Amino acid sequence: MAKFKGGLSALQSLLGEHKIDGTWSEIPNGYKFITPDGAVLSLYNTETILSQGKGTSKGKIDALIRNPGAGEAKLIPTESKPEVAKSPQLFVVYGHDQTSRDQLELILSKLGIEPFILAKSSGEGLTIIEALERHLGTEGTANVGIVLLTPDDLGYAKRDGEGAIKERARQNVILEMGMLISKLGRQNTLILVKGRLERPSDTDGIIYHSFTDHVKEVGLALVERLERSGFPIDHKRALDAIR
Repeated sequence: MAKFKGGLSALQSLLGEHKIDGTWSEIPNGYKFITPDGAVLSLYNTETILSQGKGTSKGKIDALIRNPGAGEAKLIPTESKPEVAKSPQLFVVYGHDQTSRDQLELILSKLGIEPFILAKSSGEGLTIIEALERHLGTEGTANVGIVLLTPDDLGYAKRDGEGAIKERARQNVILEMGMLISKLGRQNTLILVKGRLERPSDTDGIIYHSFTDHVKEVGLALVERLERSGFPIDHKRALDAIR
């Protein structure tokens, strides 16, 4: 772990000078750079810079951090003890389908990820909305969210009549999904959809992962999204979790 004093633009220029290509995105409290071969470089607002991931590019990034050359005045290795990077914190939103929730929780447990699930916590006397407000955002503990959209309700547009009735997720879950996307961003909000339920309107650009009976059906996509969001994933454990 090191400190980078030059800001985002200077770091982007430094990577460009060393021909390290990738894509930048915003994350809570900073920015993330991901290369095509799986290296991940995070720059936080505290000026901390953290290299993770894999691939040839990670070796180049690690070498750059150790011996920044032209950027030596900006990259300053920390002299304190090596710190273990904290994993992102995960908040799970769900409806009435406890079976799907338990399936998801088991997968996460096998991956070594302990999410905040209100029904599984003391709750601190909070409603789900209050818990969301407390645990999300820059002052909260959670920076990644999973939404389980399950067919808990039935509904139809009045103008279409009862013949157009469709399965829907709970209205409160849709509201909570909007809160997650607003606070954490689309890239850090994973939406899992069970069955052929009606999806909310005006949600173009949001990626849904659909399954029929078991969350394991979207296990690979789930693991990939969690890894991109910064969770350290043991691939052997991942295979056991989703097979």
